Amino acid sequence: MFAGWQAFYQMMGGAAATLTGLLFLVVSLMSGRPMSATNQGLRLFTSPTVFHLVSVLVISGVALAPAGAGDLQSAVIALWAGMGAIHGITRAVGILGLTNQTHWSDFWWYGFAPTTAYLALALAAALTWAHIPYAAYLVAACLTALLVGSIRNAWDLVTWLAPRREGPSESP
Repeated sequence: MFAGWQAFYQMMGGAAATLTGLLFLVVSLMSGRPMSATNQGLRLFTSPTVFHLVSVLVISGVALAPAGAGDLQSAVIALWAGMGAIHGITRAVGILGLTNQTHWSDFWWYGFAPTTAYLALALAAALTWAHIPYAAYLVAACLTALLVGSIRNAWDLVTWLAPRREGPSESP
């Protein structure tokens, strides 16, 4: 089912792996901040972004794995999509339950959009399992949505963290 998609999944997997590493660098910006102010943000905003990038990486690897008709690949993608949907729902509920005021877009970008992408990915996996023509395009669209959303969320985190860094001031 994923024959002919090697270049796409190599590019997506490579981008996701690189961005995951860069996100760890972003988290290091928080080293000088008090943890009480950042723990809730780490859990509800940084962790899902890493999860979505890892999802793109894992699913790209699954799609690149040699398989006969792709039924095992479709099952693994569907299982991962189900876990992603559950993860997205719990994060959306967590964001809605925050005591600190968040930006109105946080729920939509960190909760709703990824959950929708994972639900569409589960549907795409079912369609690939049923060998529906062009189902691989829907898988690709879902992964692209997760990657683009993760890039947006990583940028949001950087712009939130960088101006608020409260470390010791350095004098030349």
